[in-house]
Amino acid sequence: MPAANPAAHLHLAAELNSFPFPRPRSSSLPFLVRRAGIPSETALVRGRAHCHPPRRSTHDHHLHSLQIPGRIHPPPPTTTTRRLVLLLLLLLLGAMGNSIYRFLCGVCTDLSDAAFQPHGAHASVAALGRDILQFQRTSQVPDGLARHVVSSANAQANWYKKLQVAWKKARPAPTTPEEAGRLVVLTLKNHQKADVDGLLAFYGLPHPNEAGSAPPPPAAAGHHSPPAQHGAPAHKPQGVKFELHTLPVDAKAVADGDTVTVYVDTSDAPSEIKKAAADRTKARAARNYPTADALQKTIADAGYRMVPNAKGVEVLAKKYRIRLSGIDAPESAMPYGKEAKEALLKLVEGKCLTVHVYNTDRYGRSVGDLHVGGVFVQEQMLKKGFAWHYTAYDKRPELAKWQSQAQAARKGLWASSKPQEPWEYRKAKRNGNA
Repeated sequence: MPAANPAAHLHLAAELNSFPFPRPRSSSLPFLVRRAGIPSETALVRGRAHCHPPRRSTHDHHLHSLQIPGRIHPPPPTTTTRRLVLLLLLLLLGAMGNSIYRFLCGVCTDLSDAAFQPHGAHASVAALGRDILQFQRTSQVPDGLARHVVSSANAQANWYKKLQVAWKKARPAPTTPEEAGRLVVLTLKNHQKADVDGLLAFYGLPHPNEAGSAPPPPAAAGHHSPPAQHGAPAHKPQGVKFELHTLPVDAKAVADGDTVTVYVDTSDAPSEIKKAAADRTKARAARNYPTADALQKTIADAGYRMVPNAKGVEVLAKKYRIRLSGIDAPESAMPYGKEAKEALLKLVEGKCLTVHVYNTDRYGRSVGDLHVGGVFVQEQMLKKGFAWHYTAYDKRPELAKWQSQAQAARKGLWASSKPQEPWEYRKAKRNGNA
């Protein structure tokens, strides 16, 4: 039988004394201790002096000081931890629920190309869909839109965000100008009327309230239909080959009473011209004016120019010299020549024009009608007496009528007793008789 360990016995006695069950009577405790073969506490205390353990070496002391627990029990999570975990789970479930909801409702942000390019759509509708799709990819609104609306670029971006969602929800997607115009108006019904009308005009889309009007002309690839606020008539006159929409006219652009130089914003300029324009902008920013001037000459020689738009931002534009159709104003050296130039300048300076071009004359000028803000420029020049009806090239009866009204009222050049026709003046000058 192994020798009793006094220290172990003392420990066991203490354990029995502290046991949580009902304690035995004090009279029975010595009996239990004796039956267990455990020395009494008094005997242990007395013999403690004679039971010193053997002295351990320093090496053994270090080995016994390493206490490795049999099992590590982590502390239970606190209430704050439980709440935080529960909150994270709720947020995760909420995010997943929103994604599933958007997917089921068909309002996913990753919209397909086909959704914005419906088969058989009108060219103006296709242009709108293409720009919405481009906005989804780049967050950029189309170039040139700022000329036709009054709100900021941030507001324009907000329109395209709304149109993007409305277009996706439309069942089926719009394919006609009327359907697209209705979608734009309903989506932007709380925005400024000038902005909505300008956006419709930018794409050549009719207003729903004007459904009975003539359909807009088809838009060419890469171009948007012209804005209606330039004052063009609802129907183009017969014989018009194409239509121009100009940037604001500069005061120096008016040569005389029947000729004006205009610039048209263009997005399909040759790549070398676009590069020259970009390099010129960088050169001016760096105050390298000789280089900028040289690049400006390259641009001008190709028939282009950097011109401020309605917002004051320089854009690449193509130059056109316009000869007003149906009228002939006095030459600069003739009586009323300067007055005719001033009258035309007052009508067009700083304004965007709509030009209906019929043909090109022998001097390379585009012959056409000018419209600005609902005003037919030739009509005003004839009624004020600053131009003749050029019957040799244009026999429209309304032109003759407006000239007769000015003659009867003796306005402008008709105040003279014998006004000279400009074509006769030029003929005499060629013959050396002027």
